[in-house]
Amino acid sequence: MVFKDYTFFSYVFLATAVILLTGHAHGAGLCDKSPNKQVCDSIVYTRTNARDAVVAACHKLVSETKVAKAVAKNQSKSTEIDNCIRDFDGAISISKRALESLNANDYTGLRNYISATLTNYQACDGGFQGSGKTNPIAKSTKHLEDIASVGAYLATLVK
Repeated sequence: MVFKDYTFFSYVFLATAVILLTGHAHGAGLCDKSPNKQVCDSIVYTRTNARDAVVAACHKLVSETKVAKAVAKNQSKSTEIDNCIRDFDGAISISKRALESLNANDYTGLRNYISATLTNYQACDGGFQGSGKTNPIAKSTKHLEDIASVGAYLATLVK
């Protein structure tokens, strides 16, 4: 009878240790203080290294900006859409420069470039606001702004 109590106790102890250790492993994640945890989690996935996460964020910015550019090209022709396409091209180039800065260990440049992509996406929205027109690609630019905000946040974690 005493032996069964010790067996039960050891199972409870083991289960508690596993729960605590699992919680601890996920508790100090890269996305804990992110401006958009859901987007951050989709970028970071299982990465634990901030540098790797920033690389993933930059690649995601490039690929998602190309998608948004294709969506923009399918819209009715307008000055605002043309400006958005130009802003998207700029954001793609800037994202690539951010990666170059990261590779050169230029963390200030990295942060500045990623922040600049956010400015490009906001400029697209601003063009529509300034003209009083509804932005037909607002969902795309919002998505890109969220990714850029997360990328800028992740860039602050790289040392």
